[in-house]
Amino acid sequence: MSKTTGNEHGIYASQIADQLTNMAAALTSERDHQEILDQIIIGCMEMTNADGGTLYTIDDTGNELNFTVIHNRSLGIHRKPNDLPPIRLCNEKGQRDNLVVVQTFLDGITINIADVYHCTDYDFSGTRRFDKQLSYRSQSFLSVPLIDHEREVIGVLQLINAEDNEGNRQPFDDGQQALIESVASLAATVLTKRKLIDAQRTLFESFIKLIGRAIDHKSPVTGKHCEQVPEVAMMLADAVCRTEQGPLAELQFTEQELYELKVAAWLHDCGKITSPEYIIDKATKLHTMYDRIDLVETRMREYQQYLYIQMLERLPAQEVTEQEAARAFYHQRCEQLDDDLEFLKKANTGGEFMAQALIDRVHSLSDIHWTDIKGKPQQLLTKDEVDNLCISRGTLTDSERQVMRDHIKVSIDMLESLSYPKNLSQVPEIACNHHEHMNGSGYPRGLTGGQMSLRARIMCIADIFEALTAADRPYKKGMLLSKAMDIVGRAVEEGQLDPTLFEVFVREGVYLDYARDHMSKRQQDSVDLSNLPGYKPCEEL
Repeated sequence: MSKTTGNEHGIYASQIADQLTNMAAALTSERDHQEILDQIIIGCMEMTNADGGTLYTIDDTGNELNFTVIHNRSLGIHRKPNDLPPIRLCNEKGQRDNLVVVQTFLDGITINIADVYHCTDYDFSGTRRFDKQLSYRSQSFLSVPLIDHEREVIGVLQLINAEDNEGNRQPFDDGQQALIESVASLAATVLTKRKLIDAQRTLFESFIKLIGRAIDHKSPVTGKHCEQVPEVAMMLADAVCRTEQGPLAELQFTEQELYELKVAAWLHDCGKITSPEYIIDKATKLHTMYDRIDLVETRMREYQQYLYIQMLERLPAQEVTEQEAARAFYHQRCEQLDDDLEFLKKANTGGEFMAQALIDRVHSLSDIHWTDIKGKPQQLLTKDEVDNLCISRGTLTDSERQVMRDHIKVSIDMLESLSYPKNLSQVPEIACNHHEHMNGSGYPRGLTGGQMSLRARIMCIADIFEALTAADRPYKKGMLLSKAMDIVGRAVEEGQLDPTLFEVFVREGVYLDYARDHMSKRQQDSVDLSNLPGYKPCEEL
């Protein structure tokens, strides 16, 4: 090394102290795993004035070291390698490879080599090939194990070619070795901590997805609702972030706010885990344990048989012309009853709207009655069956719909009972308000738009749009995109959904992107924006 004065030593020590302080701060504050690794290598290269550095980390199998980060200043290499094969710790016979990095990892000791071309203790054939290929000269090596707080080796930090102030290559001295060993210990602890945090986050995300998928698998009626609502919500949130027009042009969700929305979206229907299956699975109006339309059809056939017997009993006392008229009337009546039965089957399937005339027809059919062979009075439709068949929208009665609505109260109880870290404290508010309306007509709390966060209003649109377009429900076919957009637009017109978010939803093409990824080709028809209810270009908002 070149000679330095006491003053120069003081400056050098001060620089090292500053570098250590900056590096420690960076390692403890940085959240990105790859960025942490880059900070480790670059910081160690600066403190030792090394020309190159490589960081190896052990893979999940515990038998291979991966090239995680490579830097070399004179060669201009600064990258995370994807094309370099991992280094095996042991061969097929269980024998360890005689590479410096392997020995460092397996023995957990630092190896300091002044010149690799004069060292016979280790296999440097790979290093020589590297040098020949890139016209480089590897000389001094410092290979340091990364040992965490539990004394477990999790990787190896390797520095190449220390240089003095004039750029002359030299061995790594004892002071540099001790310094890098200290940094490696800190880095290993930080990496382990970050891996534990990442693992906990992964476990947490897996758990909330497990809940969502459990609800989706509980009944085919819900399909993949809990899984696909987050897709719509995140696509709309991303569109809000990129929009450059309208009232939301200046708004940007942070990475943490987007993550909080994602978690809330996965948990928004968690209360459905307690909803009775006989209501969730009510695919038709008359469905209970089975579809009672079959029972209605049986009664209809019994009534037709009753009419046939009545006709036969009267025939002996009638003239021929009267008999022919009776038979003709009977067949005509049966045709009408068959038509009535088809009408009831169609009414049983439910829909978006049932006209009053159809409801009146159901009531008129309930007047059909007769006496069976045991002399007991029979009626085609019971009062409960009439009430169910006259449901104007969907397949649920008011009482059943209230039971379904109560799932949101259960969701509120479940989510508000949890203890959240600060970065997830808004999950209950975002998740549990997706049935509220901007005009206060929603449930369960009747909130208005001003009482809901923007992310909660995003959930309102995501929830209804996914439910309308889903093609995996046993009680309905997937709705055409144009029809779904019309219904959502009318909800905006009626003051239920946020018009500024709907404008972004349309203008940024969120509905098209979702349709392309999640809807069948049959559903993907064109949407006439000029006649789309509730849609106003941003300059009109």
